[in-house]
Amino acid sequence: MTEQHEKDHVKALGLARWVQATFAACGLLLFWVLDKAATIGLSYVTEPNEMAVTAGSFAVAFVIIVLVYRNPTVQTLSGEVAAELAKVTWPSREETTNSTVVVIIASIIAASIVGVFDAIWSALTDLIYKV
Repeated sequence: MTEQHEKDHVKALGLARWVQATFAACGLLLFWVLDKAATIGLSYVTEPNEMAVTAGSFAVAFVIIVLVYRNPTVQTLSGEVAAELAKVTWPSREETTNSTVVVIIASIIAASIVGVFDAIWSALTDLIYKV
């Protein structure tokens, strides 16, 4: 294997791990949602067996995630998304801090301008309504 080919292989493995971790996180979220929804839904009918609801929710979430993960279209899409995100140049901490300060200052200026206009408008409408 050439050195460049090996780097590409390692990079692809890193992207695949991110995709797998994302699917695992989505599976856990789906499991949690299904568990809560089943518990709430069954509580209207009967007292739910928490262990059975949790086991069933886990099984359903696991099957759904495995089926979605094995779907070729989803595999292609998730791989492409991970590859594009790997190309993103993320801002440094200093750039993020500077941008945050600019946004805060601009928000204060905009709020001040709107506040002045509001005060002027309020004074004008008070004059009109008092006459």
